[in-house]
Amino acid sequence: MSRMPHSRHWPARPQRGFTLVEMAVVVMILGLLVALALPGYRKINIKAQATAATNDLRTFATAFGNANLQNSGWPTDTGVPGMIPPEMVNALSLTFTKNTPIGGKYLWISNSTTKAAVAITTDGSSVMSSDVELLEMVDRLLDDGDLSTGSLQQVGPSLVYVIEK
Repeated sequence: MSRMPHSRHWPARPQRGFTLVEMAVVVMILGLLVALALPGYRKINIKAQATAATNDLRTFATAFGNANLQNSGWPTDTGVPGMIPPEMVNALSLTFTKNTPIGGKYLWISNSTTKAAVAITTDGSSVMSSDVELLEMVDRLLDDGDLSTGSLQQVGPSLVYVIEK
């Protein structure tokens, strides 16, 4: 008669993984941290966009103002968003032709209503942000913080920075 080998039981080893409850607690804590960080991240992002747009508007206003002084008149209105007026080709950076930090394109305005203004407007390829908090921050950085008064105003779908009325 053959003998069956004796089955040997090994002592139980402690488990080395995380329990489902531990994993759920970690995920919940991470979720809370992300929820607390998102508003701060949004504020930083809005501030960066507003600052970049503000700097661009100031730079362009200075360049157009210098052209006015040198040529005894404002450059001609192109009426096309992102198009640099011919008199300004060597004076403006190509940033004027690209999308703005808040969406949309830059537009030079010089007509009977407004002698000189730089606008940010929606065109076929780029839509200006409709985020009121962002637009008001641009206004606070450049002007009075009210989009209906001052040198920076929201006019329809455009943000207009008036250099001279």
